Amino acid sequence: MDNNKSQIEIPIPDPGKTSDLTAEAVKKEADSKFKDINYLLLAVVVILLVMVATLVIDSFHFNSATYKEYSQKEDIIERMQKINQELLDQNKKNQQIIIEQQKQIWRLIEKK
Repeated sequence: MDNNKSQIEIPIPDPGKTSDLTAEAVKKEADSKFKDINYLLLAVVVILLVMVATLVIDSFHFNSATYKEYSQKEDIIERMQKINQELLDQNKKNQQIIIEQQKQIWRLIEKK
């Protein structure tokens, strides 16, 4: 196996060029990298907040649609109950009329 291919090459700075390795240069480079990472993390957080806000808005929409459907069904049930009550009252009146007519028929039969 060739040892040159498996090893990572690390650039060795030129001893005559010490300005690249100053503490300020290293600090600036580190600050720049941290700034980039901070921007990336900020972007991720903003995207997550937008996604959560979208989910909340969608849940409000779903709840609103569900409530509207429930209200419509409740209105239909109330109308049906009202109609049923009216029909029941009409049936009671009809029964009373029938009973009265039967009494009249019995009276007429008894007179003959």
